Amino acid sequence: MDELDKIVMTDEAKVLLREEQSRLLKIVDALTKLDKTKEWETLKELIFTKSLVAIERQLLNETLAKEVDVNKIYRLQGEWAWAKQYSDVDRFVETLKRQLEEIKKRLL
Repeated sequence: MDELDKIVMTDEAKVLLREEQSRLLKIVDALTKLDKTKEWETLKELIFTKSLVAIERQLLNETLAKEVDVNKIYRLQGEWAWAKQYSDVDRFVETLKRQLEEIKKRLL
């Protein structure tokens, strides 16, 4: 039996999980609809994909530097994750759906 299965879910915790579930469902729905629009495709092309490429180039340059700035690499990794989620909405939606599945399991 998993550790999480042993924990007794309080009513307050269930309410919070249901609120999070509702929030994630709204986000998934909005992103799915938004991703199909021409306007979003334009934003991805002109902003997010270009940002992603620039961040990847900076990360590569930093990792190849003689003296590596770890804090800068961490910052760039965070920026990369941000740009990646908006340039690859399908992948982001799949991540949100996995979170929803985990919430569903915990509520059972």
